[in-house]
Amino acid sequence: MHTSYPVIHPFTWMPPSGSLTPEAWYGQYMCLERGEGSWVYDTQGKAYLYATTAVPAVGLGHWQVIRAMKEQMEQLSFASTCAQTHNLVQVLAEKLISLCSRRYSKVFFANDGSGAVETAMRMVRQHFITRGEARREMFISLDGSYHGTTYGSGSVTHLGIREMFGKGLEGCLCAPTPNLYRPPAGTDSPESAAAFCLKELERIIVEAGPENIAAVLIEPIQAVNGIVLMPESFFKQLRALTRQYGILVIADEVTTGLGRAGYWSLSEHYGLEPDVLAVSKGLTGGYFPMGAALISDALDSSLFGEGGILLHGSTQCGHPVGCAAALAVLDIIEQERLPDNALLRGKDLIDGFRESLDDHPCVGDIRGQGLMVALEFVKDKHTKEPVDYEWGKKLTKLLHGEGVLGNYFNGILLMYPPLNINEEECDFLIHGVSRALRRMR
Repeated sequence: MHTSYPVIHPFTWMPPSGSLTPEAWYGQYMCLERGEGSWVYDTQGKAYLYATTAVPAVGLGHWQVIRAMKEQMEQLSFASTCAQTHNLVQVLAEKLISLCSRRYSKVFFANDGSGAVETAMRMVRQHFITRGEARREMFISLDGSYHGTTYGSGSVTHLGIREMFGKGLEGCLCAPTPNLYRPPAGTDSPESAAAFCLKELERIIVEAGPENIAAVLIEPIQAVNGIVLMPESFFKQLRALTRQYGILVIADEVTTGLGRAGYWSLSEHYGLEPDVLAVSKGLTGGYFPMGAALISDALDSSLFGEGGILLHGSTQCGHPVGCAAALAVLDIIEQERLPDNALLRGKDLIDGFRESLDDHPCVGDIRGQGLMVALEFVKDKHTKEPVDYEWGKKLTKLLHGEGVLGNYFNGILLMYPPLNINEEECDFLIHGVSRALRRMR
């Protein structure tokens, strides 16, 4: 009698239970054993440049982060922040505010990115209830957005989450995205795409009733959907439109924030000036699960100006070991000027891929911002018809053979190398991906 494999993996196809043995699982999926810097190693000892996710901001096994966590673990391994505190939670909140924008005045610590977005949505709802505008309970997010998997954040995600689980939070509307590579029909420039989407957003607001809309949620760059870039002008215009109707803005920078896109806050750089900023992945660099929601002075005044309570959170919010990890990671990012490195190395990667792959018949688009880089693959560059599943499966295998771990999703290869990646590692990534793609001709 065989032993059944007991783990359910997130966002992973699970083979039929009857045939799911540990041997079958490990024969199908890679098993990583250790990591150091930009590299991970599987159980066979093979090295891979780790560009799968935006989480490892300062790489793996960084001694400064591990030392800070070890010292904190020995001193105070846990402390609740419900009606009590510890000495790191204020320090971390003040650090985040100083790095992201002095417009923010308070920080709520969640356990992950989904939790940070969920928190933002609840704070916005409470804000309007406090102001006597309880009808404002609807949210608008953009087509292709990914905001999380909790009840609220999953309801404003438009990548199959709602369809998988059925009816979610009511009153969640979807507006078009000014996707620079796949713009809305009838638009032929970034400006016209932005204008069309803003017009559609306003139509949706008017039809739903501005008095019913709480907030618009937006990723400055859509990450999961394929590192989708939008015209920079779109963000200031969106902010002006929402202010016109008294609607708040939640910036989801779970991926783009804290240096990944070359700035501490890309939404601030774009002039979006959100009411709530959600961050997570780069906050602790994968050393501890944590997210954070930063709120503006105005929202702080509304919620807590005369005292108040937020009936939301979990027992482990603001965990002291997580705070120690976050402070160490942020110090490294700041001291080593890693947002600048992200801009520099990101440009190296884009330029290198374009030089090597512009003439490849299946490479439709090469794009990115900072150390968020994507290659979108098509059957035909004119029609932009995506490649099929089997094509991507073959490419993934070839990339593994080259020692590259990216994230292939819906015909797009997403790459998120650590913010401290060096020039030689960028060259390795360019040459490895290029060699794999030349074998796909």
